[in-house]
Amino acid sequence: MGKVTIDDIAIEVPDGTNLMEAARKAGVEIPHFCYHPGLSVVAQCRMCLVDITGIPKVQPACNSFAKDGMIVNTQNEKVKEAQRAVMEFLLINHPLDCPICDQAGECKLQDNSFGYGQGGSRYTISKRQYPGFDRTAIGPHVVADMTRCIQCTRCIRFCQEISETGELSFQERGGRTLVWTHEGRPLDNEMSACAADVCPVGALTVKEFRFRARVWYLEKANSICAGCDVGCNVTVESKDKIAYRFLPRQNFSVNDHWMCDYGRFLVEDFNRRDVKAPRRRATRDGDPAGSFETISFDAAIDAAAASLLAAKESKKRIVIVAPASLPTEALWLAKKLAVEALGSAEIVTFIPKGEKPHRVKNQKTWAEGIEGVPNGAGARLLGLAESTNLLPEKGGNPEVVLVVDGDLASLSQDPNLVKNLRKARTLIVLARLDSQLTAAADLVFPLAPHTESEGTFVNGRRRLQRFDRAFLPLDGNRPAWELLSRIGRLFGEGFSFVTAAAVFEAMSAAVPSLGGITFPSIGSEGISLEPKTAGAAPDPKPAPEEKKN
Repeated sequence: MGKVTIDDIAIEVPDGTNLMEAARKAGVEIPHFCYHPGLSVVAQCRMCLVDITGIPKVQPACNSFAKDGMIVNTQNEKVKEAQRAVMEFLLINHPLDCPICDQAGECKLQDNSFGYGQGGSRYTISKRQYPGFDRTAIGPHVVADMTRCIQCTRCIRFCQEISETGELSFQERGGRTLVWTHEGRPLDNEMSACAADVCPVGALTVKEFRFRARVWYLEKANSICAGCDVGCNVTVESKDKIAYRFLPRQNFSVNDHWMCDYGRFLVEDFNRRDVKAPRRRATRDGDPAGSFETISFDAAIDAAAASLLAAKESKKRIVIVAPASLPTEALWLAKKLAVEALGSAEIVTFIPKGEKPHRVKNQKTWAEGIEGVPNGAGARLLGLAESTNLLPEKGGNPEVVLVVDGDLASLSQDPNLVKNLRKARTLIVLARLDSQLTAAADLVFPLAPHTESEGTFVNGRRRLQRFDRAFLPLDGNRPAWELLSRIGRLFGEGFSFVTAAAVFEAMSAAVPSLGGITFPSIGSEGISLEPKTAGAAPDPKPAPEEKKN
């Protein structure tokens, strides 16, 4: 450890610490463009120049490293003059189109120009243009506009070092240099939108989000991607109860700074809501079209409880299907309902494999998602039995089947699975989307997606992770834990939960593997549930979070 003084603030950091990170620890902002904590250091933009005592010329902080006794100044006149010169140089050719640029509000050039630039420019000649290289799709998800590029090489380094696909490179030379796809191949890797994430200006933007919302109006909530069992940490950005985008959220133990395109663009699916109120089949026999009537929540809860109670009292078969797409709290409540309230009810979980493994870089290695749901490890931790046909061949046809999450495509649109579940005298389904399964059900509850709830998932590496609610449920939808709690409350006092956090606290006390973990203690990084072994390396310590740009 060495003592470093930055702007009269003394801190202790390990020798060799990058000065950018040392300054962050001291609470000092050093402006930059090309530096990114997940990429190699190139010291290309020269925006992070600082004055180090004993060195005559200003030095790039990103390529300077802490030594004991080092004194650094980031705000004297020598540094400010260098910053103004860099900003004047960068703005010689950059278009002044902030009002129509989709990066406005999260643009480092905009921020640094305001904070460290000067009011005018000595350059009066026309700005450089790139005809044919503006507003052009260079892949399925990324749009390029080279008039805005400041040649920081972040996107190039991402494609070389992280995705390892190398689609982007410098083209031409001198004043005509631009970033473009190598030999015309599209930017089409499994994390291609991350190349736009790392762009500090509006040169690369994500096609699906372009011009949909101004970023300063978006509300942000920490969440977990539900696309597979990697469990990438994401930020849900929403406005007026519409989720507009997922952005990767830094967690070195899971997904570093990145996420795959598949998980990123699931965001639109969570805005779909077909089931907006509880509904009950009006007629059963001779009605293949499925006539339903809308009923109140109280009536629907009473109807579900009555069916379950009648089956329990007559000692007929009850099956609860709790797919591993559900949060751990809902899975535990489903098991509690089966075991404590209904006595002999069976509970099975559904853990489908993904169509193909989804991969994301984690600490220079690949984390691979095999399962098509985020909480398979959570279902196993609770001891739920896995089933592919969902009705094990025993005990004859069930009296009641309760499907707690009917939105899985592999479950809800498989005619054989639906036919198997329809063997029940009463089929109850919690779902958000209409499907073959909801069409076959007798009672349907509107289910809120996890963006409108809070809870936990356990990823494939047995890391317990918490997600927060982006906004309150819409259209009367309810999260699974609340619906199960309301049904279970009619069977006894053990289901009187009013928040997901309360469910977690009760679950943590009852499940030995959770060891009494509290909901707040999970934090934004999560907690590993793997047993600690002697000599095992600790989890990576998180660095200060790098924003989108």
